Amino acid sequence: MSFAVSRREFLVVAGAAALAGGFVGVPGIGNARAATGTRNAGAFKARSWEAAYSSLGLPTPQPSSAILINAPDVADNGASVPVDVSIRVPNARRLLLIGERNSFPLLADIEFSRRAEPWFEARIKLAETSDVRAIVIADGKAYTASRRVRVIVGGCVG
Repeated sequence: MSFAVSRREFLVVAGAAALAGGFVGVPGIGNARAATGTRNAGAFKARSWEAAYSSLGLPTPQPSSAILINAPDVADNGASVPVDVSIRVPNARRLLLIGERNSFPLLADIEFSRRAEPWFEARIKLAETSDVRAIVIADGKAYTASRRVRVIVGGCVG
């Protein structure tokens, strides 16, 4: 029996399988913790980034130039600030993204599979001018970098 599949059909099916894998925790494709719905609620409810970080029980982060945060210097709309984080730390497995002056500063807690490129892009909300901090966990050590984003309220520079 012969079965022919066009390249387009194959890509559609493969893409759907990869997307579904992200929700069901297929090893190497998705985030099993996200699929199971488990998270550290205390960290996401913390009112300071230090409290959020300490509730996760992670080692003290050391500054690193191997973490690159790309964000605008000035954001005219704090409700939608584009940020991407490129990580050059070897064996990076986890990224915490923090908006230091937000009421609830922990914005994201991402785990990377061994085969994933440690990179993250999102639009975040910043309540006011703040440092955006990335903390990377690799081989049991923590590394950090930050970038200041100035938020303009109502289009006026304060």
